[in-house]
Amino acid sequence: MFGEPEDVKGDCNARLHIGDDFGDNHATMRCDLEPGHGGMHCEEYTANGGHVSVKWEIPELNPETK
Repeated sequence: MFGEPEDVKGDCNARLHIGDDFGDNHATMRCDLEPGHGGMHCEEYTANGGHVSVKWEIPELNPETK
């Protein structure tokens, strides 16, 4: 549960480290697509000179946006 996971034979095993942005043991992702979009939620950004795209299906909505 803590520390680097072990590599799994047959998997790529690439890792993405997402930082704890508020010191609350969470890494907050915010969908940057248009309101009411269909499909997956997505946040995209550049880090260390490369493109990062994170997609997810089930939102944890901000109470103000419900």
